[in-house]
Amino acid sequence: MHIALAPFRLVAGITEDDLVAASDGFEREFVQNQDGILRRTLLKDGEGGYADLVFFEGLAAIERVVEAERNSDVCAAFFSIMDGADEHRVYEVIKSYDPGPTPTA
Repeated sequence: MHIALAPFRLVAGITEDDLVAASDGFEREFVQNQDGILRRTLLKDGEGGYADLVFFEGLAAIERVVEAERNSDVCAAFFSIMDGADEHRVYEVIKSYDPGPTPTA
């Protein structure tokens, strides 16, 4: 399993509510149609930054999804509200522990 972490800030004039609405549409119209994505989580820090955390079956799945993103109007619209969305890091999971309850906002 691999994880991609894509940190970003919002483009001026975009609110967190706008982000969540755009993220919901991106999830529904793109992510749920991609083979190899196991889970996706939208994160925020305490300093105005955000990140998209995506769990993939492996590197091949990441490559397929990145290629599909290049040709997707849905992705282009979602990424357009982000400053720095083109920068991401990929991590290989070396060990996973049982998750506890998922925090709610």
